[in-house]
Amino acid sequence: MPIFGKEPLSFHDQLEGLLTEQLKTQPYNLAVRLKLLELYYETQRAALFLQAAQALAALVPNKAASPEWQKCASMGRMLLPEESLFTTQGSDRIEFVGAGFAPAPAQNMAPVRRLGDDVRFTRHFEELAKGFESVRANTQFQAMLDMELTYLARRPSSLLHARRLSASLGGAQIYLKREDVSPRDTQLIISVVGQALLAQKLGRKTLVTSTVDGRRGAVTASIAARLGMQAVVFMDDDKSARHAANVFRMWLRGAEVLPTQDERSGEVQDAREAALKYWARNPADSMMIFGLDAAPEPYPSMAREFASTIGRECLRQVRLAARRPPDLVVARGGDNADALGLFPPMVAEQAIRLVCVEPLREAGQGDASAPLDPARQQLPPDKHRMAQSILEGMEYPSVVREHRWLRATGRVEYVKATLESAKKAIRDLNYFEGITPAIETAHALGWTCQAAAAMKPDQAVVLMIAEDAEKDIWEIGRLMGAPM
Repeated sequence: MPIFGKEPLSFHDQLEGLLTEQLKTQPYNLAVRLKLLELYYETQRAALFLQAAQALAALVPNKAASPEWQKCASMGRMLLPEESLFTTQGSDRIEFVGAGFAPAPAQNMAPVRRLGDDVRFTRHFEELAKGFESVRANTQFQAMLDMELTYLARRPSSLLHARRLSASLGGAQIYLKREDVSPRDTQLIISVVGQALLAQKLGRKTLVTSTVDGRRGAVTASIAARLGMQAVVFMDDDKSARHAANVFRMWLRGAEVLPTQDERSGEVQDAREAALKYWARNPADSMMIFGLDAAPEPYPSMAREFASTIGRECLRQVRLAARRPPDLVVARGGDNADALGLFPPMVAEQAIRLVCVEPLREAGQGDASAPLDPARQQLPPDKHRMAQSILEGMEYPSVVREHRWLRATGRVEYVKATLESAKKAIRDLNYFEGITPAIETAHALGWTCQAAAAMKPDQAVVLMIAEDAEKDIWEIGRLMGAPM
């Protein structure tokens, strides 16, 4: 399923289409209108946001008593501060929207400054977005990305037909997408390689990035060397000493590793901020490289579409192995990006059921089929940090926000699996296929086996295994009652 041609539509456009179609049949559904407004706000499409807000205003006679309008006005004041529609209605207090949590009282809140908010960076993000759109229409770019990933990330990863496991269940055929045998940081490598190829297409000669432990810096330096480009990496001095091996790798590959101290003021800056400033000073020759962390658009869209390489591979492999598209595709849920690489190419294919599975951790939390609420995952307990996380989630990439979008399409189900089903899955996968799954993956496998057992033998089920079990091996031993 090509992602860089004119078809299919981007994830934003697909979601917009779904919401717009829903409004045609349910024009008075305020919740759907609010979702559309949030989409326009998050993608910074001010004209469309204003048009949708005017339509909502016409449906809400008492705006002061409407929570939908209050959220709309809150976003409107941030996106269009001069628009009288939002400034003349109700309070001027800014509400946090998008996750359903009340923020801490305003007097206790420190100012929240988000990455890339400065006006001096805005033009560079906009120019990059235009460059990305031009490359997406180039089918050669996708082929180039796939080729580089075969060299640098040993792609495609394997798709294993779990024949004995499938036979033991007597239901659908189970296929395992083996991301766990791929190089470490597969999604990071895919994202960095895609951005580096884009920079080369746009005529940039220098890749600029920041790194905490040196992994992203080493990957960036590696692809820069391969493409004949320069790499500039900003890293905190204390981190450089702690991760000296990665600093050495960057040096070997010709990267320039710079400290985060501002040359003019002498102040020590955040590494990402220092890298952004370098990019802003050299926009014609350089491009900022982000990993999977927070960044303004178009980086969320780029990361998602580059990661979709995994889903495109999977579709091709299943059609070749099973001679049909998959009927069910499963990924573990939670604070990981598995589903973000697997599901987007399949969202438009209505015949494929997409499911995210997370462990049911506490008794009384609900049954195994209870839907998850991705908006409530990985939010820090401290109220200020919680509000800051919600704010960043509106505009910048985060696993929470991406899962909210996947769920909003109505195409992805979020369910929970029990510990007992995970333990059985660990035993069965080891016994029948000689593979040990990590604990979170075991929960997803347990749910998958139950679903596959109720399906027909000529149907195909895919489970993505994305984590190495070595990190959990002793916990798995204790879980299974092994003498240790």
